[in-house]
Amino acid sequence: MEVKTAGYAGREIRETVSVHTNDPRAAVVELLVSGRVESFAEIRPRTVSLRAKVGERASAVVRIVPRPERPFAITNIRAVNGRDIRLQLVQAAGPSGPAYELRIFNTRREAGRIADMVVIETDSPARPALQVVVTGVVE
Repeated sequence: MEVKTAGYAGREIRETVSVHTNDPRAAVVELLVSGRVESFAEIRPRTVSLRAKVGERASAVVRIVPRPERPFAITNIRAVNGRDIRLQLVQAAGPSGPAYELRIFNTRREAGRIADMVVIETDSPARPALQVVVTGVVE
């Protein structure tokens, strides 16, 4: 049995599994599997909204802190579209090891919407990539 837990960090999950047996009195046994999904890392905020007027710049900082029992390093950052944002990664001190600050800047010069996703590549086989959604508007 495999349960996909992406997007469920911090929440309880419940899944039912049907087990087929060769016991005629219990040909099918229903099992309930439940538990709390732990986050891979603390990522705050997970969604960034940039608002600016034409000619002004807007920026936001996302703090990424690996859990002590699941350390990882960030190996690369990239924007999926990359048209309207610029990225900068700064390593900082965390409570129990390295932490990161992802700085996101808008580069859009004309009025319109910003919609992108930042992919944060890690050296962890458990989670080779994390994501941060970026939205916004330049008025």
